[in-house]
Amino acid sequence: MDSDDAELPEPESSVQPADAGGRSEGFFTEAGSFTVAALLHLVRLAVSELVLARPDLDPGPLEQAVRTKIDQFPGPTNNAEARAAGIAFARHLVEQVLAQVRAQAELKKSLNAPEAHSDRPHAPAAHPPWKLLN
Repeated sequence: MDSDDAELPEPESSVQPADAGGRSEGFFTEAGSFTVAALLHLVRLAVSELVLARPDLDPGPLEQAVRTKIDQFPGPTNNAEARAAGIAFARHLVEQVLAQVRAQAELKKSLNAPEAHSDRPHAPAAHPPWKLLN
C-alpha cells in the first residue's frame, strides 16, 4: 500500500469549543487542540516577559491592548457567525492567559514588597508607556 493510499487514524479525542452562547459549533482534533495549547503557551510566555520586566508590574494596559486588538482582528472569513464564534473563543482562551499573567505579576509584587525586604531601600522606578500593540 502506498503512503498516499494510507488512511490517517481517527483522532482519539477532540475539543469542542463553545461559542458565546455555549453551543458547540465545531471541534478540534487532538492535534489541533495541542497546536492551540502550544500557541497559547507561547503567548503566555511572551506576555509574562513583557509584564514582569516592567518595574510597575502592571498588566492592565497590556490586557486592554490585547482585548482591543482581538476585537479588531479582521479574520480570514466573511462569515459573520463564524467570526463571532471564533472571536468569542479566542477571547475566552486569551482571558485565561491574561489571568495567569496577572497572577504572576501579583506574586512578583508581593515578593518584591518593601516590607518583605525592609533591609533594602525601595524607590519606584520610572517606566516608559506601553508601546506594544499600538
